[in-house]
Amino acid sequence: MSTDEYRRGRAVEREREKKQRAVHGRYRGVLPVIYGIGLVIFVVVSLFMGPEPAFAVYLVTHLFYAGLIRADIKSLRSQGLDWGFSRHIWFGAAFALPFVAPAYYLYSRRVIRRENESRDVAE
Repeated sequence: MSTDEYRRGRAVEREREKKQRAVHGRYRGVLPVIYGIGLVIFVVVSLFMGPEPAFAVYLVTHLFYAGLIRADIKSLRSQGLDWGFSRHIWFGAAFALPFVAPAYYLYSRRVIRRENESRDVAE
């Protein structure tokens, strides 16, 4: 048994506080920008080229959103944020539904704020 388990005092408390860092979404800030660009491309393609190319744009952008959301959740989990099973639901919904990316953006802001408050750190 190591003696590190029994260490006490101010130095140990400072080390614990250093370990508690603020959680932040690595790709969360880019999501609204990418969503806006994808929406503009979808509207332009649907107006000038028809429904088939617009569906292709829809499919590709949703694959991209799902990848961004998956990468963001993975980065949040690596920072110690526990998502549970809902991470699979967010990923699947981002692939299939059009307004999941903005909903994920708002939901993740709430989850990150709650986690940072529980860690007593500023964002």
